[in-house]
Amino acid sequence: MSENSSLHIEGSIYIPYMEFFLQPGILKQADEVASILGEAGISREDSVVIYGECLPCGGGPSVATYVYWMMKSLGHEKAIVLDGTAEDWATAGGATSGSAEVLPRKEYIPLVNSNHTATFDLVKSGQVQIIDARTPPEFAMGTIPGSVSMPYESVLADKKITGEDRLDMVFMVLNKNQPVVVFTNTGMKGSVVWFALEMMGYDARLYSYQDWMANQQPDLREVDGSGGLNETAI
Repeated sequence: MSENSSLHIEGSIYIPYMEFFLQPGILKQADEVASILGEAGISREDSVVIYGECLPCGGGPSVATYVYWMMKSLGHEKAIVLDGTAEDWATAGGATSGSAEVLPRKEYIPLVNSNHTATFDLVKSGQVQIIDARTPPEFAMGTIPGSVSMPYESVLADKKITGEDRLDMVFMVLNKNQPVVVFTNTGMKGSVVWFALEMMGYDARLYSYQDWMANQQPDLREVDGSGGLNETAI
């Protein structure tokens, strides 16, 4: 799923993750995403292992966890995320190839599942725990009221999802019996924390700060000294 790669796990297919986006941070419609998957030779019934890195982000699993969230939202049950990269796979002795497989087209019929996505109304309802998975400086500039700062890197070790003992410590501030909403600016990096929460048995949903700000009334947003919005939502 990385932007470009000359190393592939043997037998894998290659889809640049940006193909799923209409524009940065805005996913294409479900039927369009399903068409891309189908053209790549995937059906909703297939077992899929997802791997890839966000190279502009400096690496890490956010691409893989975001595509996992996306596929779960399409109703894809048999999907998992590889613990590591193609390079990690090769280091462990796994077979690799310099080129990806090209499979015959399949029909991908989505069964949209909205249970993994938060809406503006849910976020403002006061009935969920809210995690701001952006950086501390971004959190300090303005956040969704009631949010807890939990930078996405807090659930990583060596750019992989950390172990369960560490995750238990990171998530100590949360009530496991109450739904959790995770957000970053677009949701890409937030999906890393969302994935870790799901892995640990939490009822978690993904959200974006873009959507929160888009739903604010203009007179409820502060303007900074330069004349621009300082992204503080009241």
